[in-house]
Amino acid sequence: MDMSTSTDSPARYPVDLHVHTNASDGTDAPAELVAKAKAAGMLAVGITDHDSVSGVPEALEAGRRLGVQVVAGVELSLANDPAHGAVEMHLLGYFIDPDHPALKATIQRMMAARVEQKLAIVRNLQKLGFDVPEEEVLALAGQGVPGRMHIAQVVMRRNPGRIPGPEVLFREYISEGGKAYVERSYQLSLEEGIRVIREAGGMPVLAHPGAYTSVPDIEGFIRSAVALGLAGLEGPYPYDKNRPFCGKGDMLDAMIGRFTALAESLGLAVTGGSDYHGARKNIALGEQGLTAQAFECLLAVREALAERK
Repeated sequence: MDMSTSTDSPARYPVDLHVHTNASDGTDAPAELVAKAKAAGMLAVGITDHDSVSGVPEALEAGRRLGVQVVAGVELSLANDPAHGAVEMHLLGYFIDPDHPALKATIQRMMAARVEQKLAIVRNLQKLGFDVPEEEVLALAGQGVPGRMHIAQVVMRRNPGRIPGPEVLFREYISEGGKAYVERSYQLSLEEGIRVIREAGGMPVLAHPGAYTSVPDIEGFIRSAVALGLAGLEGPYPYDKNRPFCGKGDMLDAMIGRFTALAESLGLAVTGGSDYHGARKNIALGEQGLTAQAFECLLAVREALAERK
């Protein structure tokens, strides 16, 4: 059974604050995703599309109609900064105003750079002899921004037998250092990302901190981010499925425990989620996340932060 779309049983966690819709690289429409959360007996979901808030209004409306609390959010991609290991980090923003002018302007600039980058990669693949029409990549993205996964789907469908599998395509062609890869013309700094989320009334949270294994001193980096206004860390996260280097069982528990404890020691909020993408990943909605009590604690932290402003 494909766990990514199953709603036959209750979700493991009633609150999942890291989910993606087809406004970025997920496969579920926002209202469809909220309906799945309702069917799985969930209390709340956080809509955190990559560099996009276009799915938030539809999700909010579905949440009101179905009785599921929808947390308006976003997952911003940060610049590959050599100072923190030259790895792309992700910054989650929760309880944002999706219509805030500064946030919308920043996202529009990021989306334009993403589209420009992906079409440049497509053109490089064409030069290398691949059959990969731009219009098909854009059609797969729908109303969202085209991603490398969309490119890979078209390449694998139209060029049978040329590449053993999508993982080879990513590694050799469309990931950083690959033959067709192109850097984005605009990338957001950590300081800019924190500032724009806060300006939009949101809570900036570092996504999956255990994933950044190339960062020499991740705890030092987090402390420096707190000085810039970071408000939380993502604790529960399915590293065992999304990050194959992590391992399972005790290693997964240790990774989650490490960053949950660090957040608590620094006075930061703790969030958690599955990184659900619908049919694109074998991860169920609510597979990782927060208990109802932990979510109530998060809401209390949010209110306390709002009162300090």
